[in-house]
Amino acid sequence: MTAQQPAIVTVFTVGLTAADIGLLELLDDRERLRVARCASEADRGRTLLGAALLRTAAGAMLGVPAGELRVDRSCTSCGGWHGRPTIPGTDLDVSVTHSGSVVAVATLAGGGRVGVDVERLAGRPGAEVLAWTITEACFKAGGGLDLTVHQLPPPAPNHVLTLATDQPDALVKVIDGTALLAAR
Repeated sequence: MTAQQPAIVTVFTVGLTAADIGLLELLDDRERLRVARCASEADRGRTLLGAALLRTAAGAMLGVPAGELRVDRSCTSCGGWHGRPTIPGTDLDVSVTHSGSVVAVATLAGGGRVGVDVERLAGRPGAEVLAWTITEACFKAGGGLDLTVHQLPPPAPNHVLTLATDQPDALVKVIDGTALLAAR
């Protein structure tokens, strides 16, 4: 009898400077519209990077070109296209977050739930921001009491990054996703 391998959660992070208009070609029409509806240039950059990094990371894990990957954001409550992202037909769970100058995507293959949250301190007390990221990451991972929370290294100065998963023994890797996006 062999021991079961622990789940692997990979968190990909990129800085806002990685935003490039060429990433739009990876997105579908709904995602492009979502980017276009953002009020500020910074929000457009974060939304673009979140969608492109999600597609690029998930595509690499699944062996599917990022532009061909099907991403569904249907809300489970109303059916609108603003819900938690999923990759239909796979066992890959994903979570996206962005704040300040950072975008992050967490992936978990093989079943289970994952949630990630990043927040910029913006003059707020670190403990308050950490508590908020824990709440958000747990919500994104489906809530419940059986979640394991990981405070991850700050991806940029004055940012807090937190991960929650229902896989208590998961190995967590944090990777700079800039090269992944550049290699698309």
